[in-house]
Amino acid sequence: MIVRNALGQAITVGSRRRHCRCRACGTRQVKAKHPSDYQRRIRCKGCGAFDSLRIDQWADKRGWRHLTCYCDGYHYPHRIRSEWCYHNPNYPAEDAPRVMYGGM
Repeated sequence: MIVRNALGQAITVGSRRRHCRCRACGTRQVKAKHPSDYQRRIRCKGCGAFDSLRIDQWADKRGWRHLTCYCDGYHYPHRIRSEWCYHNPNYPAEDAPRVMYGGM
């Protein structure tokens, strides 16, 4: 499925990832499916407890994909208008060659 973020960039998304939190230690994790959809018991990456993951309602409802930018400012998906994002209004376009190449 293809969706568009706040800047209108096309983003390809697969199955919906689920934001989880451990009941024992409170560690956040992202799983590909709902914790009850797994055939095998899943383990917390933080404390190692089995079957202790629950859906984090706040993180699951938040529109993370709409805040993600895929421009060439970074080599990975990043937050819209972060420091070196091309969509940042304070992006130093004329200063970038001086910083990168040492005072051209």
